[in-house]
Amino acid sequence: MLSIITGIVLTAAVFYLSLLYKSSAMVLLGYAAAALLGMACVFLAWRVHTIACSVAFPIAIVECGKPLTVRIVLENRSFLPCLRFQCRVELGNHFLKKKKKKWLRGGMAEAGTNSYDYPLVLEDYGSYELMLQKVRIYDLTGLFYIHKTVKSSGFVQVLPKMQEIGVHLTEAVRNFIGDADVYDDFHAGDDHSELFQVRPFQSGDKIQSVHWKLSARLDELLVREDSLAKACPVVFLLRYVNEKQKNAERANAYLVILASISFSLMDSGCPHYAAWYSSSRQDVVRVRVDDEESLYQFLSLYLEETFAGGKTDLLEAYQEKYRGENYLHLLELDERLRLRKNGEQIAAYQVAGWRDGLGGLELVL
Repeated sequence: MLSIITGIVLTAAVFYLSLLYKSSAMVLLGYAAAALLGMACVFLAWRVHTIACSVAFPIAIVECGKPLTVRIVLENRSFLPCLRFQCRVELGNHFLKKKKKKWLRGGMAEAGTNSYDYPLVLEDYGSYELMLQKVRIYDLTGLFYIHKTVKSSGFVQVLPKMQEIGVHLTEAVRNFIGDADVYDDFHAGDDHSELFQVRPFQSGDKIQSVHWKLSARLDELLVREDSLAKACPVVFLLRYVNEKQKNAERANAYLVILASISFSLMDSGCPHYAAWYSSSRQDVVRVRVDDEESLYQFLSLYLEETFAGGKTDLLEAYQEKYRGENYLHLLELDERLRLRKNGEQIAAYQVAGWRDGLGGLELVL
């Protein structure tokens, strides 16, 4: 729109000068400029209804520092090509509450669907939303343009680089038994609410374990085995607060530390709950982590949080929500990069040099 206003001003100036100097040549130049401007306005008014644009990330998850692709899809519903266009996008990090805007330049768009890929490298961890806000469409001369408002967005998660730390599990942790909704796929237990398997009767089996109804139906003595509940001996509380905090380096360190601890616990065979207070849900959220799939599920959910702050006592809120739950160890990581085990501080990291300190951490559980 600014280019059209500039064209109107220049055309008016040409007519004014032609009257001032009584120049027929400048009058003709003014008419030519007015005609060009009028045709450009009509063309752009028509063009804005024939162009549709959207944005997406072909890959939704990427490691920090690795290039990813932003894809702009422009649909040209006319027979005339669009020789030039630009897109204004806003990139926002939910976790850090940071936003930045930039223009992406596109080339010629022929009739039909056109895709344009732009490389992008993100240096901060978190969940990003890329919003396509407007498209600048040029006329055939490339001198005039008009803006079309667009509402399209794409999402990508930049995961922290996990660092393996030492984890030493005691027999109490390895053999921890408690109530759980998850059961062992390979070992039987004593949870009568879930059936593990039915097998033929063997010497030494108790009479009480015989499945009488099924044995009578199949005319064979069969034994019922109950499931083994896979309880979590460790609860990992995350106390990150982002209110009035814009230290990206500290936030990145926090994410790497929590991801490294959770990964190392999972890798050592220690199932655990990762829990935090969600500002959006106004409630405690927890995720059970015992394999890679659940680890990435936990990280994805956590990176989507905004952490607006608050004075909620996370431990009190957790114990209130999961009243009566048993666990052996409580790990806590606060926003100052202090790690506690069962209320006792076992590590504290500075923003500078925290990687070396994390590499030397040894967790004995």
